[in-house]
Amino acid sequence: MPLAGHGKDFVEEADKNGIDWRLLPAIGVRESSGGKEQCGNNPFGWASCRGDNFPSIEEAIRTVSRHLGGNATSTRSYYSGDTRSKLNSYNPPSIVAAYTDEVIAIMQKISPEEVK
Repeated sequence: MPLAGHGKDFVEEADKNGIDWRLLPAIGVRESSGGKEQCGNNPFGWASCRGDNFPSIEEAIRTVSRHLGGNATSTRSYYSGDTRSKLNSYNPPSIVAAYTDEVIAIMQKISPEEVK
């Protein structure tokens, strides 16, 4: 997976932004098969891949972590609460009913060794 080797980036940005370190890797697996089907260094499907082509995967990790952590002014009101609440805002159940449960199921399967 193209996201392999970014474990340290995921953990550092999760710590900075107060989110579960498994959240972004799980979103990446759900959205782009771990980066295999990403658009413009955007393995997370951020902004529905409309124009947000990050210069690097590292920048995508930084940016999306900041938003999901509620640390970006423009989206702070959307990403408050627990992981389930954040996921419901990221991809609302009205769009994909099972999305939140699917991402949480992936999170529960991720071990630290898999994202090194």
